[in-house]
Amino acid sequence: MLKKLCFIGFIFPALVSAGTNNIDYLNFESQSQFKEFAKDLTGALSVKTLEPAEPLGVSGFDIGISYNLSQFKYDHMDRVSNNGKSSLDTFTIHAVKGLPFGVDFGINYTKSPGSNIETWGGKLSYALIEGGALYPAIGISGNYAQTSGIDALKFNSFGAEVGVSKGFANFTPYAAVGMVNGETQPEELNLGLAGSNLKNESVSMAKFAVGVNINLLLMDVLVGYNQIGEVGTYSLKAGYRF
Repeated sequence: MLKKLCFIGFIFPALVSAGTNNIDYLNFESQSQFKEFAKDLTGALSVKTLEPAEPLGVSGFDIGISYNLSQFKYDHMDRVSNNGKSSLDTFTIHAVKGLPFGVDFGINYTKSPGSNIETWGGKLSYALIEGGALYPAIGISGNYAQTSGIDALKFNSFGAEVGVSKGFANFTPYAAVGMVNGETQPEELNLGLAGSNLKNESVSMAKFAVGVNINLLLMDVLVGYNQIGEVGTYSLKAGYRF
């Protein structure tokens, strides 16, 4: 299994060219412009829903690697980078462990190739209804993420959501709705017309997620879409769910 996951990790980066989007400085012309940037950052870097709502059980795991493409709404990456783009490519390593009483706990690490943007995150979920042959699974979950490796600013987010999923043969479609709060804190002096001292920005945005997990016997493939605020993220995940 470990060899197969390493193979997946090698293949996924080959699907896209190396990204850019370093966050090296702050150069905003207004506080409202920085708030727009905070909204884009929250939509792109908050934890994505890439698992069905069914609990894994005490012996279950969900492990995999995803490629994620987020499209910015306000496109202010040129305010923090010499190589900013209007979208963000990231790769995420996911690991979720089933626990007793319908509880699952997961951690994830996300990195944008060729960039200093990286996040660590976690997720805790509880199955209100575990699901069965005639009815879907319904669960609630909370998540947290924070950046590392960026000197110009600090970012963290937390959120909560309700999810539903129902398996059909080897297909398990799912959907979730919730809220996400993002906190963006400047750590360096602003170079733009907004003045040297930007204020912290806290933004709250709605989240909507849909996707389908496909069991191919040898591995699982998941195709998902997350909308956080006005930032949409398309994801392709490969791994194992058992």
